[in-house]
Amino acid sequence: MDEQTPGLEVHERATVAEVVTAVLRHDLRNRFSSIRNASYYLMRQVQKTELWKADPRMETFFQLIDRELVSAEELLSASGLRVPQEDSGRLRLCDVAERALAHSRVPVSVRVERTWQERALVQADAERLTLLIRCLIENAVEAMPGGGILGVHTLRGEEERVILEVTDTGPGIPQELRARVFEPFMTTKPGHAGLGLCIVQRLALRSRAWVELKAGEPVGTQVRVSFPIVEEAGASGGA
Repeated sequence: MDEQTPGLEVHERATVAEVVTAVLRHDLRNRFSSIRNASYYLMRQVQKTELWKADPRMETFFQLIDRELVSAEELLSASGLRVPQEDSGRLRLCDVAERALAHSRVPVSVRVERTWQERALVQADAERLTLLIRCLIENAVEAMPGGGILGVHTLRGEEERVILEVTDTGPGIPQELRARVFEPFMTTKPGHAGLGLCIVQRLALRSRAWVELKAGEPVGTQVRVSFPIVEEAGASGGA
């Protein structure tokens, strides 16, 4: 188990960097667009004045702004982050959940309840799937600083799907913030980056999975990730 830890750390750092880079790239593109629109508006207004004809540098400077914006956008597009190559394969979801629990920071004040009602296989990269589950587990643990119960379960879903369920007995997420929990940097915990659930959602999409969050029963938060089930190796679908 320990010999796989370095690989997981590489994927963890790369995935966090990838999320941050994607968010910054999107934000910068929006800012470049705003600058271009403002520059175009100012140019059209100046063109209506005598200053446009009297000072030839006006047109030169507006052209310079446009060229620099184009260059900046080209640099942004070329700055793609190189991440470790995925090695997708058939994995038993409950086995990966056990591995994730072993590598997660769960204090003694938190009691772990695990059940593997469904032992189906999913198609995913082992390191990224482990990271996905670790993010859910550690996010749940952080919601219970005074201790509580952490639940990690696999369940049978509808339409040939297997569900990973992670629950906590923390205070829960306010109703008005639930729609924003997957946004990057959105957090209610001081000192935290707010990337955990954003990373979970991005990694889930790579495995054709979807994420659902709702209030726990009777307290806390429940997060479910639904994966499509893949056949056992050598299984035959024919008659």
